[in-house]
Amino acid sequence: MHSPPIAVLDLGTNTFNLLVATGGPGNGMTVLHSGELPVFLGRGIEDGLLTEEAMARGLDALHDHLTVARGLGVGRIHAIGTSALRHARNSAVFLRRVQAAFALTVEVVDGGTEAELIRDGVRLAVPLTDRPALVMDIGGGSMEFILATRHALMWKRSFELGVTRLRTRVPFSEPPTVEEELRLAAHLDDRLEPLWAVIDRHGPHLLIGSAGSFDSLAAMVAHAQGEELSADALTLAFDDLAFAQLKDGLMRMARVERCAVPGLPAHRVDHIAYGLVAIDRVLTAGGIRDLAWSRYALKEGAAWRALKDLPSTR
Repeated sequence: MHSPPIAVLDLGTNTFNLLVATGGPGNGMTVLHSGELPVFLGRGIEDGLLTEEAMARGLDALHDHLTVARGLGVGRIHAIGTSALRHARNSAVFLRRVQAAFALTVEVVDGGTEAELIRDGVRLAVPLTDRPALVMDIGGGSMEFILATRHALMWKRSFELGVTRLRTRVPFSEPPTVEEELRLAAHLDDRLEPLWAVIDRHGPHLLIGSAGSFDSLAAMVAHAQGEELSADALTLAFDDLAFAQLKDGLMRMARVERCAVPGLPAHRVDHIAYGLVAIDRVLTAGGIRDLAWSRYALKEGAAWRALKDLPSTR
């Protein structure tokens, strides 16, 4: 017997995402609806303030998502804010407007909690084993890394290195030059030293990617292999060679060419190169050959916890 449906809203730096799900026997979870809307809440976030235009886009997206959720008979709604709402000095203004417009309270979580929720979502889609795997979640404002086995969460950390922030810090030409790519790689290497130490110590055998750039990457890899990701596919396995071929092609494309790439949505055309460089640095640092995409991430982890009546923070 399934429980009444609940909704989770993931208010990210680039997109606002909605999940409507119901629980089943045991640890089961049935997804009734999953959707995302581009908002670019964090556009200009390096200045530390959400713009009026960004907040208006956010309210419009919430209206659309809540209309869908309530149409599906949702009772409980959990709204979670991440990097942009953690760091914007005027995020309280936006949160008050959300409360006034929709009677909705947003829980703004810290980076560590965000990583745990991502881990809870990923393990519903990609089976973990006794060997350590590294989970990488690329958002607009931050990147989360989680080292885990089926039995334990061994390490977690959130870095404010999302693709929107990286695009502001290291602007790319069209197409990006080799020098610009190297500059971004150096920027990442400098700030990801704690991750490199963990990789050296534990030697993860698999990189599991979720959210944002990885969703687009999986769709593009599948298309390059002559396939399409089915709507019910939870994971896709591929290797570093397939990744490298795709990355090398995209990095030499101008924007107009990227717009025509099957599997790459319009709202990620300007950010995908940053995610690809970050993935490449992690694969190189760890000597990792195998990758897996996870359809599930933060919102699925939060829904799973809510359906099990577990706290969203620990």
